[in-house]
Amino acid sequence: MENIKRIRLLILDLDGTIADTIGSIRDGVNMAMEKYGFPTKTYEQTRMNIGNGARELVRLSMPASASADGELVDRVLADYDRAYGITYKNCDRCYDGMKEALITLKEIGYTLAVLSNKQDKFVKAMIGELLSEGLVSVTMGQTELPKKPDPTVPLMIARELGFEPAQTAFVGDSDVDIMTGKNAGMFTVGCAWGYRDREVLEKSGADVVLDAPAELSEIFSAF
Repeated sequence: MENIKRIRLLILDLDGTIADTIGSIRDGVNMAMEKYGFPTKTYEQTRMNIGNGARELVRLSMPASASADGELVDRVLADYDRAYGITYKNCDRCYDGMKEALITLKEIGYTLAVLSNKQDKFVKAMIGELLSEGLVSVTMGQTELPKKPDPTVPLMIARELGFEPAQTAFVGDSDVDIMTGKNAGMFTVGCAWGYRDREVLEKSGADVVLDAPAELSEIFSAF
């Protein structure tokens, strides 16, 4: 745990890390699927399809025969984007203990940021609703820049906030998040309360795996 002592910046994922957003994503996906007469998806199917951006979510949600048509995927994606502009509001709370943990970390001197593969406009809107103003210094979602697990954006965020990779922890619930942190040379924290289980996070090489949001403030406030 020697590396934890150097951490001053935490970059957190959103879906499955700060909040359980699957229900709102599923609702948006199903509105798009229904428009095209495709089968709708369950919570569990949606959970397994997220993590690599909205287009991949939509492609995986479509029937295999339809998902091979790139132009059709783009059309369904546009409809999902419109639908999610309504359904994202169905998620209105963080995981139990998460907001309190982030407030504690901020109070003891940590800088907080959020990076998600969800569309940027929705990430900013959701963080604005879920967390107190000023708690998070930088909030970013998917833009034209490379998405996770590419290290470009997390390194950009750290640089913008004045921190080195060695001073930064990447916190997330998926193997994509752990890979992102590792690619950026950052300490990695796996969140076993999210959408991937502890075994996946450990196999991905997470430096530490936590079981509840409250453990975030506990482990970092110890230093």
